[in-house]
Amino acid sequence: MNASQTQAPAASPSRTRPVPGDRWVRRVGRAALRPFRAVDEVADTIELGRRLQRPTSTGRRIVVDDLGTGADASVVAALVARSLAHFRHDRVLAVDATGRAPSLAERLGLDEPGDLDGVDPTGFESVCASLGEVNERLWTVRAAPAGAGAYRSGLLPISRFFGVTLVAGETGGAFVEAVGEGAHARVCVVRATREAALRVGRELDALVAEGRQHEVERTVVVVFDERRREDPGFDVARTTRIIAESGAGVITLAHDRHLAQGTAVRPRLIGEATHRTVQLVAAEALDRSVDGAGPVRARVEGGE
Repeated sequence: MNASQTQAPAASPSRTRPVPGDRWVRRVGRAALRPFRAVDEVADTIELGRRLQRPTSTGRRIVVDDLGTGADASVVAALVARSLAHFRHDRVLAVDATGRAPSLAERLGLDEPGDLDGVDPTGFESVCASLGEVNERLWTVRAAPAGAGAYRSGLLPISRFFGVTLVAGETGGAFVEAVGEGAHARVCVVRATREAALRVGRELDALVAEGRQHEVERTVVVVFDERRREDPGFDVARTTRIIAESGAGVITLAHDRHLAQGTAVRPRLIGEATHRTVQLVAAEALDRSVDGAGPVRARVEGGE
């Protein structure tokens, strides 16, 4: 028996033991203090739930991309999709056009996401045959990143069956660009680095210069500390203030050990601050998809 036969196989991401986003001491402390939450904090939670449940006259389409920074847009899309599906009374569709691993379906805990190619839009039952079902209110499907035509032939006809459709993809992808032309809002997930901040600034400045201020006001920038202090010189507070001056919403998503594993996201294991931040991102994106500029311009959430 040779060495390759005796060597134990490497553990796959799906076999990695999931770790909680918050460390043990923080989980215990928060559990002990939860019954004594301030009245203002409870009121904020109720208001956030109300925003997430707001009705829409037609389905909203929201693009979630990485603005070319390499940030994990799919995990943010998965978190936002779960949050919306939890609070809302209509269906949510999460579309993966990233072409990256781990896929959006894997983040949502599915082996088979379904495929947008060949979907039958006749009715919801026929649509379901091409989708992956996460739960009764959340569905997901895969789309080819370069398949621009699949937006009008596939996604647009079926989006009427969903209250909110989230499309995760990489900036510059043909499918995402096609969706973006008619999207009601955009969530830009960027890395927490100075380089990424400069890219965001240039993008927003270009939109303003082209007379597309309304697109800026329908944008939510999520500064994601995915790799834990990747850029030690990055000034989070100053950066969010500057970006917010454009009219876009800015929310920071602190490092979360569970998300950093790159495996299926288990809601009960993500950090408490992550839960709160994701709900805020979902509410802000939904508000801007309906109203334009939302009530929150910049928000910095605490992490570990």
